[in-house]
Amino acid sequence: MTLEEEWLASFLADSTKDHHTRGLRYFKEFLGNVTTERLVEMKKEERTFETRVIMFYKWLQETKGHTGNTARSYIIGVQSFFSYVGLPLRLKRKLPKLHMKLEGYRPTSEDIQKLYKYGDLQIKAWVALSRDCPARISDLLKITPKQIQQEDFLIKSQKENVVGKVYISEETQGLFKMLEGKVTLPTTQRGVDKLLQRACKNAGIPHKINQHLLRKLWISTATNLNINQVIIKILSFKTVPEDVLTYFLDREDLRNAWQRVIDVLPLEPRTNNRVGDIEKTVDVLKETLTTLEKDNMVFKTRIDNLQSNTMKLEDRLNDIGDLLAYNIEFSDYTEKEKEAVRKRFNLREFSEQEKQLMKDYEEISMELQKEKGYLDEKDMVEFKKRFKAKLKKREKAKKDRP
Repeated sequence: MTLEEEWLASFLADSTKDHHTRGLRYFKEFLGNVTTERLVEMKKEERTFETRVIMFYKWLQETKGHTGNTARSYIIGVQSFFSYVGLPLRLKRKLPKLHMKLEGYRPTSEDIQKLYKYGDLQIKAWVALSRDCPARISDLLKITPKQIQQEDFLIKSQKENVVGKVYISEETQGLFKMLEGKVTLPTTQRGVDKLLQRACKNAGIPHKINQHLLRKLWISTATNLNINQVIIKILSFKTVPEDVLTYFLDREDLRNAWQRVIDVLPLEPRTNNRVGDIEKTVDVLKETLTTLEKDNMVFKTRIDNLQSNTMKLEDRLNDIGDLLAYNIEFSDYTEKEKEAVRKRFNLREFSEQEKQLMKDYEEISMELQKEKGYLDEKDMVEFKKRFKAKLKKREKAKKDRP
């Protein structure tokens, strides 16, 4: 067993081992990826070795992006290692102490309801459990489905090594029964973080809500209700004197206090009959509007089709009107009779240029029919050729005219 392995074996909690291992690994990386043995030699050789630790504190924040609190916690692991090998670090008053973390956002009861309303079954079950049990995430992950189906049970806190009381609501029990054989809950802190990120996204909450904030919401709610601080500590797994704990664990007011908090943090908004009726009316109106929107789309499509057909009909009527006007123009009617027909059927009168073009058209058609007796598609080439020739001849005549 190596020196580092011996040191880690002195810790019982796996989370402490992982944290201190990471801190020591960062320190060796900071010093140029030195070995554990070389680390011990450097401490023995350098009289000002503690200066390196102070520089390491700054390096963690600038290079790794950790907060001051996190950087300081990693140094605790480094201190632990050197104390174990008999070379304690003299850091008193050289580094800032761990300070209380100030959260940027405080979730509300409405946030809990949104997480629950817009979440899937997995999210609903986890939010319900977090609402019932304000334990740390490491303790929540140890709770089994079998324990959930009990009305209450005791668990031992991993961090403070104290016993606390857990109460489970019927809502949570029902959700966990629905989970059986279908969905599993996260088993790691990273998994819970991802679940809550997804829950916030689904609910449209722009702030990051983590498990620690849910725990703080429960504790602050209990405090605002003026619940006995000893009861709050027992329900949130904080240290209390052992004789006091034994006295309180079986008291009915422990459950009553828990129920008061649950009543203030409902998973779904509570409404009276009048509000409920209004909500039903709003739902009916929403459905009606949705139906009207669909009908409007169908109606709009029909209107578009009708407009399209109307435009086609207008084009056809215009063509028919021009054809009728053409027939009137070249009929045997007198000019007075032609004028009367035009007014009766609202027909336009052709311009002199149009009349001349139509005469040219008639003359060429008659010429070709006399020559062949009929007209086909091949004659269109000859027709166009003669038509252009007539136009050129007329244009030349206009230019030669004095």
